[in-house]
Amino acid sequence: MALVSFDIFEYIHDSRQAHGLRAQDYTRYRRFCAHHLRTVRKAAKLPQGSTAGFSKLNVTSENASSTLHVEVQLLQAERAWAYAMDLRELHSRTEEPRQRQHVVQRLKAAVKAAHTLAAIAPGFCDARTALAAAAYWLQMQSQLRFELQQWEAALDSAALAWVITDRLAQAGSSHFALAHAMLEALDPIVRLAAYQMRVSGAQHATPAAIAVQWYDSNMKGAEDRVSATIPEYADISAALDKLSAPTGENVAFANELHWRGGTVSFASQELAAQVDRAQGLLKAASSDNSDSLDEMVAAYRKVGKTARRCHAESAVAAQKSQTAALDALLSAYAAVQLYSVCVLSAIDVTQLFNEAQSIAHTCGATANSADALLGWLAGPCAGSPLSDDKNAPRQPGLAQVVVCYDKIRQRLTALQRSVTEMEAKLLPAVRREIRTQQIADEAVAAEAYYTCLRNYYSALLHASPACAQYVDSLALLDIVVTENVPHATALTAQLAKRDLPPSEATDTEPWLRNLAPSPDKIAQASEAAEMALPVVRGLCVGASENTKAWVHSPASRLNLVANTLGKSASVPQRVPHLVDFTADFAVVPIKPLFYDLAAPAIDFDMSAINAQADKQGTSKLGSIIGSLWGSR
Repeated sequence: MALVSFDIFEYIHDSRQAHGLRAQDYTRYRRFCAHHLRTVRKAAKLPQGSTAGFSKLNVTSENASSTLHVEVQLLQAERAWAYAMDLRELHSRTEEPRQRQHVVQRLKAAVKAAHTLAAIAPGFCDARTALAAAAYWLQMQSQLRFELQQWEAALDSAALAWVITDRLAQAGSSHFALAHAMLEALDPIVRLAAYQMRVSGAQHATPAAIAVQWYDSNMKGAEDRVSATIPEYADISAALDKLSAPTGENVAFANELHWRGGTVSFASQELAAQVDRAQGLLKAASSDNSDSLDEMVAAYRKVGKTARRCHAESAVAAQKSQTAALDALLSAYAAVQLYSVCVLSAIDVTQLFNEAQSIAHTCGATANSADALLGWLAGPCAGSPLSDDKNAPRQPGLAQVVVCYDKIRQRLTALQRSVTEMEAKLLPAVRREIRTQQIADEAVAAEAYYTCLRNYYSALLHASPACAQYVDSLALLDIVVTENVPHATALTAQLAKRDLPPSEATDTEPWLRNLAPSPDKIAQASEAAEMALPVVRGLCVGASENTKAWVHSPASRLNLVANTLGKSASVPQRVPHLVDFTADFAVVPIKPLFYDLAAPAIDFDMSAINAQADKQGTSKLGSIIGSLWGSR
């Protein structure tokens, strides 16, 4: 028989919030439990009444086999508990002794039903459901002991319930917030019981810290004392040890992501399995195997999708309960999302970079000397893989290189936006752990480096025989040398000054190295641009087209602005900025009075007007008007 899995915390929380307890209406909730209990008993074939009379049917270890039997015991306990809370409110107004006795009797009934569930659950439920049933029973028992003013027993039950619930949540419960919402009801019990027991430091500690301190110092290793109030303490402790999750005020979940020298812990085991699989594929991936690359990208996209789903589920649960542990869980899922986005961006950048380098090598645009570059720009030479047709392979190839680097810059810009969005969802401790600010700075530095390469290959494209736009090519090369390279060098130097430990991904995963360009790569780009400058300048001087004065002295060139008219990769992206206007031009309607005022200041060519008048046979005034508005 398959073991039953049932989320007790979610069931209790949703039932209470949907049927009266949102407004503290215990009477309505008790009526719901009584009505729904009859329905569930019929479905479980455990009805206690018929036309023949009353026949009591209890859930036992022999007949318990489904979630319906779990519901029966929960509804019995909740019905008695709701009645007790209703009577407590009444007792607080009347202070009638019999009502307090009735409260105790109803709490005993709730404890009895919950204890029955905790006793039979290990026989037909999985380990998590059985421990959740034990935690629910201990919560009920702590309230009963508190009502009876048995402070030590109340603190024992509350502390153990807190430890079990926290351990379950950290071990991978999908409803972490709901589990801790159940614990909030125990906070007053823990505080007052700790005060009555004179627990040291209880006045300034949180209920969670008090519960853990009491459990560690007064319950561990004291089975003889604790077993007097909690007979199943030994069995519960053994079940807790199997979960192997730490407890404490600082939340540390069972599943972990090691990234950028830090550790992020989260609860979802499904997400942990997907992260492990994706990391294994990343380390084993090869650029020569497209199938493995596609599988790796699909794996990381699945990680991001699952992390977003877990974050959304936790955010919905946060609307029901807001705790520090839930904030840590939301931050952890956001960090896993950021990890997925960074890896996918790095993979895209690497693939585009490899594609651009391959195309540039095929086109022959990798000359390492001025003479070789001049020979390549002058036309195909011996041994070149290019065709003699100037328009066939070279221009489309270099245009595609420029497009690849433009796509790389787009990916890096999108990565910066994602880092900014995700950073707002992270706790300060998580930001320091994975160094999110360094991620953004690395993306900015990488974008500056790839801008150097993009402008360099765009300059070669403009200087190619198919374009022969040497002036534009010279301007782009000058931008690389005087603007792009110093900017990229400064950004890389700023990263080096921080003296931060290198990213684990940069050292161990070759797919992520292109997100952190080294100073050597930037120096190579600068050398290539400086080598190409005199070559292209010579082509400018020898060209038949009219050249600018600044061609011979690039330092005196005009400011360049983006070319908004050209959308093709073969069109110059930047053109000289000739003049600045103080205001934008505006379209105004024509007014005849304007021409009457302007006519005396117009210097007309009277000889031409007389000649035209004689030819057309019209008056001089008609010729003047015709010159302004056109002849009829």
